[in-house]
Amino acid sequence: MVKVVLVADRAVFTDYHGADFFGFGLCMPYRLVPKFVEYRILAPEIPTVDGVRAKFAPLGLCKVEAALLSAGFKREDVAIVPPHALRRAVDKDTAVVGVHVLDPKGLAPVTWTLKVISGGGPSCTELEFENLMKSVLELKHRYGFRLVVGGPGSWQLRGWEDKYEIDVLYDGASEVTFPVVVKKLINGEEVPRYVRGESPLPEAIPLIVTPSRNGLVQITRGCPRRCKFCNPTMWRFLSIPLDHILKEVEFNLRAGLKGIGLVTEDVLLYGANGLELNPDAVKKLFSKTTQLASTYGVDVISFSHVSSASALVMKNVVKYISDLENLSDSKPLFPQIGLETGSPRIVAKYFRGKAYPWNPEDWPNIIVEAAKLFNDAYWYPCYTYIIGFPDATSEDYIKTIELLDRLRDEGFKGWAFPLLLIPMGGTLIEKEAQFLRLRMLPREAIDCMVEGWRLSLNFSETAIPKLIKIRNPLIARIMKSLAEKALEAMRIWIEGVSKGVDVIESEFSQVNIRNWGGLVKAIISH
Repeated sequence: MVKVVLVADRAVFTDYHGADFFGFGLCMPYRLVPKFVEYRILAPEIPTVDGVRAKFAPLGLCKVEAALLSAGFKREDVAIVPPHALRRAVDKDTAVVGVHVLDPKGLAPVTWTLKVISGGGPSCTELEFENLMKSVLELKHRYGFRLVVGGPGSWQLRGWEDKYEIDVLYDGASEVTFPVVVKKLINGEEVPRYVRGESPLPEAIPLIVTPSRNGLVQITRGCPRRCKFCNPTMWRFLSIPLDHILKEVEFNLRAGLKGIGLVTEDVLLYGANGLELNPDAVKKLFSKTTQLASTYGVDVISFSHVSSASALVMKNVVKYISDLENLSDSKPLFPQIGLETGSPRIVAKYFRGKAYPWNPEDWPNIIVEAAKLFNDAYWYPCYTYIIGFPDATSEDYIKTIELLDRLRDEGFKGWAFPLLLIPMGGTLIEKEAQFLRLRMLPREAIDCMVEGWRLSLNFSETAIPKLIKIRNPLIARIMKSLAEKALEAMRIWIEGVSKGVDVIESEFSQVNIRNWGGLVKAIISH
């Protein structure tokens, strides 16, 4: 019936009960996530329209589907299918199955960091990928379709192609190249095992035809800052035309989705010419989107990322967005922002463009002044910073600690999460970096991690109620309880690791609350 089936594992193909932030819970080793929490709370099943097609889907899959339809595939020949409906979707007529991956081997920065600091073990993202591939391979052996795997996590599967019987490992944009690959596979033509997709022109990116999970809409692709540890900066930067954005926003709202999330590496880069910012384009983006959203009863336009330097250049735009959305302490935004380090030397070597139009020496002041700006506008950032740059010294970590101390002394409202550097595929630092463990780091690096966790813990205690905006009161109470338990675990981690990293192997690695027996044992032990 369906020639091309598009699917992802359950850690990706879910809506996290409308709270994308809690998707980070699936980055934990699955031994630390009880089954009922994973499947009932963090990753509920996405409903289907007809028993097969997903009612809404991850944005990446929506874009792939749109690319195929724009290239001439018929609607009835392409289906985005949640993993629990895969066996109903695939049959003898299925020619190609496309699997979208984000973190199939648990090597993404958040996942790797959480595994290292908690004592190891496969993450929920790994578990769900393996569960999906068992079904995919069983169906492939039965029906003989061709298997294409792609998405931001495809780099993690290099060297695993034979195990998972991957015919094509696909990297990059789908609009231009992916339909060509699929047509060749259907016709039995030869296709290279590794394919890199060509970037499209902004106006050539087709509109989605399946609603996107939690109302996510892409507004930019790529990033012009050229940070060496980041993958998106390797792709040509472009801004999606505003009329396309508004059409996708309205499409999602008409489908009944109650949120709008703008997907970008830096929301203030929208409409920019390289690093030359365009305040008018950003203001127009928010004014038009807010006006449209209000007609559907949606009063907050959230966005994924912003940068501190952009914010300081466009202080008036930050205030404009805050006023437009009527933000307040009880109605804030929580953008993700790269703090990265407090060391100007590291800035100069690995991400000089992130400080533009200022110099690397200005970086600590950029972070502190931007933090004040954000907080005044009721933006409460989730800062992330990197532990493990290849040549980082004790002095570099001390400078980061000093920067975190400055934020604390200024009364900063937000988080500061340390992430271990990983050799992410496709980055400029890929061949220099390595997967680190805490034993490989100097004491100053451990102290630097602890300092960020302490800062985050203090803010989290007041921020949880603002984060959990879930309509189902029972789920909201459960989420709140889980968040409080996570904070308690953070306190225990800080206390233990402050005395030495040996506690991770001797104690933390032994905890297993996946099943009821282990959960009860852990509670009694505690």
